[in-house]
Amino acid sequence: MKKVLLFSMSLLIVSGVLLTIQWIGYEKLSEASENILSAQEIELYVKKDGFDVNQTIHSLPEKEKLTVKLPADAEKVTCSKGDNCEIGGQSGLIEVSGEEVTISYNLPASPSAHSFLLNNWYAVLSDVTVTSSSLMVTDYTKRNGEWVSSLKQTAAKQKSIIDFYSFEGESAAATLYWQKGPLAKTEISPVLTVYGEGNIESSAASFTLPFAEENVEPHTVVITKNVEPAEFTGLTFVQNANGLQSIRNQIIDDYTAQHFIFQDDEKWLASFIAVSLYDSQSGFVKASNMKKVIADNLTETEYEEWLKQLKLFNGKEVSAGKLDELLGSVKDEDTNFFSVNKKSDTAVSPLLFFDSRPVTIEGEKEASFHMTNKDGLLYVPLKDAAAALGYSVQELSEGELLMKKDFETFRFYLRENRVLFNEHTYALYGTALQNINGTTYIDKIWFQKIFLVEVQETPGQINLQSYGL
Repeated sequence: MKKVLLFSMSLLIVSGVLLTIQWIGYEKLSEASENILSAQEIELYVKKDGFDVNQTIHSLPEKEKLTVKLPADAEKVTCSKGDNCEIGGQSGLIEVSGEEVTISYNLPASPSAHSFLLNNWYAVLSDVTVTSSSLMVTDYTKRNGEWVSSLKQTAAKQKSIIDFYSFEGESAAATLYWQKGPLAKTEISPVLTVYGEGNIESSAASFTLPFAEENVEPHTVVITKNVEPAEFTGLTFVQNANGLQSIRNQIIDDYTAQHFIFQDDEKWLASFIAVSLYDSQSGFVKASNMKKVIADNLTETEYEEWLKQLKLFNGKEVSAGKLDELLGSVKDEDTNFFSVNKKSDTAVSPLLFFDSRPVTIEGEKEASFHMTNKDGLLYVPLKDAAAALGYSVQELSEGELLMKKDFETFRFYLRENRVLFNEHTYALYGTALQNINGTTYIDKIWFQKIFLVEVQETPGQINLQSYGL
């Protein structure tokens, strides 16, 4: 009986292990099917009555069923021999017999004899990520002109019967542009190729990037008045050479978005980094304004240290909170500047540095304000602290405050650095009152003298305690 029980338990254990292995295998296959990495080759035959397209996608799992989405005006769609291809309208289902599939279709000719743009003209398979593309254009029309792609041009030959162009790149996008007029090609750098109708050498000479070019995706720019300014993956159209500056900004913005990693709700802050570190002209005016606010509130040495430390976020996750911590560390104080400014569509809130220790009144009630440090002195926010001590606070005019509590009356003349206490005038030394980002602060020494309150400091707290006089 014991042997039977032991044998049964052994079978259960073995079965469990086998089921676990099968499940792990299934999970891996499922994950693989969700993200198939592939390469594609596209052949485009240009004829007077339209375009013939052969698109081959490689490295596909055998017997895989994939949904295909076709260009809106694709006609006469067929698949390679042996593949089960069910197409209805501009979408369908393909069951791949081998490790690749070729989809063939026709596209109508462009109505323009001077220029045209082909975008989203190729098939897309669901759950397939195309990491590289090669494109071959065979032009039978012999209209001369120029073919340009978002992919890098690797060959251009004019023969007696055809014109032939080839392009390659590590991208799924293969936007194409043709125009009848000639375009001069200038390789400004390994990552930027410019096609233009005139001389662009002088404009190109000033085009430099503030980081290593191997970290930048190749980009092609066409300077022409035939196309409205537009941007596609890897290909941008501008109408004059001045547009190269906007391309530089875009390359910098793309670089910072890729290398300084923010959560979705804070992604726009990458533009602030682009403006601060790489002098980009951001589309977010707020980013430039925030840069100026910080520069105005730091010394030259502090600002250099801020930029130096900011660069160290390259390749790391960044957040508004982490930027606050970094900026605060430069001043050896705390700030919530980025946290209160993390929305792109609001005005810039002031930059305030403060002592992060909580403030209590008489050891019990926690105040809603913080103190700040400047030039080695602790400063108290005058109006907030007085209100927390029970004084009514009234601003009589710009630069004049009236505070009352029981039989005590204070009049502060901020511009004159003096205070009137029950009609007796007391002159304050020059730095006793400070306007810091629009808030009036009074230093700890004079605050204690005027309000007869001791500012008690411990490493984790600040307490305002009455002298009891």
